Amino acid sequence: MRRLPATAFFLAGALLAGPVASAAQAPGPVTVRTAGGVTVVADRIEQVAPDNLVVATGNVELTRGTARLLADRVELNRATGDAVAQGRVIFYDGDDQLTGDRVEYNVNTGTGVVYRGRIRVAPFYRIGGERLERVGEKVYRVRRGIFTTCEDDGSPPWSFRFGSGTADLDELVYGTNASFWAKDVPLIPFFPFFAAAIRRERQTGFLPPVFGTSSRRGFFTEIPFFWAISDNQDASLGFDYFARRGVGGSADYRYILSERQRGSVGGFWVHESMQDNDDRGWGRLRHDWQIAPGLQFRADLSGVSDDGVLRLYEDSLQARAAQRAESNVSLTRTLQNWNFLGRVSVYQDLTTPEPVELQRLPEVSIQGVRQPLPGLPGVLYQVDASATHFFRELGSDGTRADLRPRLSRPIPLAGYATVTPFAGGRVTAYDRTVTSTGFKQGVFIEHTDDRERVRQLAEFGSDLESRAARVYQLRGAGGLDALLHTIEPRVHYIRVLGKNFYSLPIWTERIDNVPEASWLEYSITNRVRGRTVSPEGTEAVRQELLRFTAAHAYDIEGKRWGNLAGDLSIQPTKVLRFRGDVSYNVEHGIFQAGTTDVEVTLPFATANVGTRFDRRVPFVPDWVEIPGTYNPGLAIPERASVNFLQGGVTSEVRRNLILRASTNYDARTDTFVESRFGVDLKFQCWALVLEYINRSPEFGGKTADNEFRFTLNLLGVGGVLSTRLGASESGARLK
Repeated sequence: MRRLPATAFFLAGALLAGPVASAAQAPGPVTVRTAGGVTVVADRIEQVAPDNLVVATGNVELTRGTARLLADRVELNRATGDAVAQGRVIFYDGDDQLTGDRVEYNVNTGTGVVYRGRIRVAPFYRIGGERLERVGEKVYRVRRGIFTTCEDDGSPPWSFRFGSGTADLDELVYGTNASFWAKDVPLIPFFPFFAAAIRRERQTGFLPPVFGTSSRRGFFTEIPFFWAISDNQDASLGFDYFARRGVGGSADYRYILSERQRGSVGGFWVHESMQDNDDRGWGRLRHDWQIAPGLQFRADLSGVSDDGVLRLYEDSLQARAAQRAESNVSLTRTLQNWNFLGRVSVYQDLTTPEPVELQRLPEVSIQGVRQPLPGLPGVLYQVDASATHFFRELGSDGTRADLRPRLSRPIPLAGYATVTPFAGGRVTAYDRTVTSTGFKQGVFIEHTDDRERVRQLAEFGSDLESRAARVYQLRGAGGLDALLHTIEPRVHYIRVLGKNFYSLPIWTERIDNVPEASWLEYSITNRVRGRTVSPEGTEAVRQELLRFTAAHAYDIEGKRWGNLAGDLSIQPTKVLRFRGDVSYNVEHGIFQAGTTDVEVTLPFATANVGTRFDRRVPFVPDWVEIPGTYNPGLAIPERASVNFLQGGVTSEVRRNLILRASTNYDARTDTFVESRFGVDLKFQCWALVLEYINRSPEFGGKTADNEFRFTLNLLGVGGVLSTRLGASESGARLK
């Protein structure tokens, strides 16, 4: 209830201020308006003078502002201030509602008792008790109480019951001698203490725990706690127990310092007392600071205790299968035509225990967009430059500086096409020279000395582009007003030559491994765009319905044909979305790579299927504009490096029943790497989430890691909160 003492006080004052009409004789409801803005409507209103008693009976309604008191009978003692309301008593004040069989209230002290009372607190909380004693503003002592968020006041689907407790309608309800009930069945017959936050806004409190069992970790539970520290910061804390491993915890602290600064600090830790008493886990810190327009500082730091901790304790396949973990600190300055970046970048290779990581300590780069060259109308220039110091324990390291300027001149051809010749150079300086290569501790490494080496390149070529378009008027067919079809052919030629190509350290392949080239690449793109019908006063929506690109190339330097590449994207409606690309080696007549992604969205289900297939050489020179066209002329592996299928479906079978399934299949090993099956049961005041996860030994370790977990989510008592706060992108440690 809100402002109940004030309302009752004004009501009492108005009634005590002067005489009230004696028993009304006129038929129908009697209305009395008094000083103080109080209105009393009842079938009968009378004053019993000797006892200073005012009595209103029959459909009594007292109102003042937004407050209303409804009852069958109200008695007010003008001398003592005691008021008694009986018979279907309901008091409204804003969003809160109090009901009871009998209410005893003293308008002078603001205290009172509600017998067999029930309180409805916005937005969905229900508190009841045999006796509710009001001891303060919106604070009640409750005897033999019940708490739920279900609408059924008789026997709700779930409820907490307690012997005695306190309800603060702005904060929380808590009590002792508690139990948890499903309908009339005590699922948890006794626990000594119970507390739940009444969440008008975010508030501190426990969130629903997650329970489950894993073949590698045994029975486990995650008990999360949310701490609303202030308006600009909060934290999630969790206790974790693994029957076959030990106990641990998690934390995630989030903060907003200003509109320009925010970040988070989190981590996970476990003490494996059931194994070798090892302490394992990960940590993460992220901070974003927009110092000024165009000037941004960003830190993304992560750390893990060992290479295998993510594969054991993380939940998602992406995090469990991570091959590296990175940490970066960067300062970026963005201008109209230039971008300056300074950063420190370190990472951990999670695939090998050897210290092969190549750290950038630090890296400074400048990138420029094409812009007019002063003094030469129509000529554009672009400059990219970088300087990096590399460090690692096993393998070559050192310092590299790279400068790459380029000039270009777009020339229109009578409005039908544009030809853009370009010319530039590249100078890359190293403080190391590779003397030999070999294997050490099973890792391929380069042996270097401290002789300086400078590679010099010349680059020149030309681009030819054209565009033809036609508009088709549909006049509302399929919800479209018009279609725009464009055909965009493009030809790209580049010649790369120079000296000192060899004995260079390979720290970044796209920079360090640049072969000589005479490369001709050509493509044609078809686009179909649609414009929706726009009723008067609305804006039309323009969307790309189809895009198809076919490309091919000829390696003049290597005297061989490149691959035939294709890229197709289709999204005619919100129901269907398709994207795929393919690379076909015309010399050997064999597909080298291909990906597909299909998504179908229906009113009752959403399904997606994706495939990944690749047996190309990973390296593609940076002078190749469409990577699928590159053919290095090497033997094609019989076995693909990637051959993967992903699929998933989510179906709302009924309004309160959702089924989920997903799988990840590795065709190289004929293995279902991870499959998930889930059921979501959602009702008015509760939800049950069940999930079974089957993981193959490839990502789970020597044995498969099969897992079953369930979470009971009670409306208003908390939301499902994952305590897996670690390294979906993270986890770096210096070796």
